[in-house]
Amino acid sequence: CHLVFKDAGTPWRRARPAIAALLKPDLFREGCDGEAVDWACERLGARAEERKLLLVMSDGSPMDSATNLANDAHYLDHHLQDVVARHEQAGRIGIAGVGVGLDLSPYYSRSHVLDLAAAGGAAMFLELIGLLAGFHRR
Repeated sequence: CHLVFKDAGTPWRRARPAIAALLKPDLFREGCDGEAVDWACERLGARAEERKLLLVMSDGSPMDSATNLANDAHYLDHHLQDVVARHEQAGRIGIAGVGVGLDLSPYYSRSHVLDLAAAGGAAMFLELIGLLAGFHRR
């Protein structure tokens, strides 16, 4: 199941109802983070823009019951690390991870922990802008 809350071609104003779905906790029981990053990079790679950045917001817990039953406990973690490393090495897309209360540095070379309890709305956006500002044109 791939959920797109806002694609690059949709204005923020029109995407607000879809983005509000992020507040529904029952949507996020399971998620193959590596597969989602791979899929998002494929979609971004097909776009015409010269500069491409992927901002991944995550709870840092790749989880899929069927995959965990068939593989070792860290299979999805390793898969995410491999996928991110592959795309970062290719250099076509800048990837940054934003951990919702969790450090994502084991997965993403550029990451930031977002403390929802401490940061107010404007402060949160300034933190994210600071993270994205670290990407420079090549």
